[in-house]
Order: sequence, then C-alpha cells, then structure tokens
Amino acid sequence: MRDMQKQYYTVNELMGILPLGRNTVYKLVGKDDFPKIKIGNKILIPVAGLNNFLQEHQYGTIELN
Repeated sequence: MRDMQKQYYTVNELMGILPLGRNTVYKLVGKDDFPKIKIGNKILIPVAGLNNFLQEHQYGTIELN
C-alpha cells in the first residue's frame, strides 16, 4: 500500500504553511536554489526539499530581489 504521507505542496498550500503573502511566496519559489518541480504551469514543492531549505536558512536572511 502506498504511503499516504504528503510528498509535495502546492504554492497555495505553502502560503498556508508559511506566514507569507502570495507575492512573497512566488518570489521565494522563483529563486534558483529553492526546491521545486515545474510541470507546465503547475509548481510542486517537495516536502523534504522545503524542510531542508528552511533548515539551511534558519539563521540567515533570504534575499528575494
């Protein structure tokens, strides 16, 4: 039986998880080093990749220029 634990978040789900607005989340997701999978216009964020990214940046600043 397949593990029912969530593997990916959508951008809308990410907005519900992080205390950030839509524009900020899209800027974050647009960063080259942010973990994401693009399938057509759909963006999926791997749960494990997000956790690693946040852990790596927990004591720093993420520039969103």
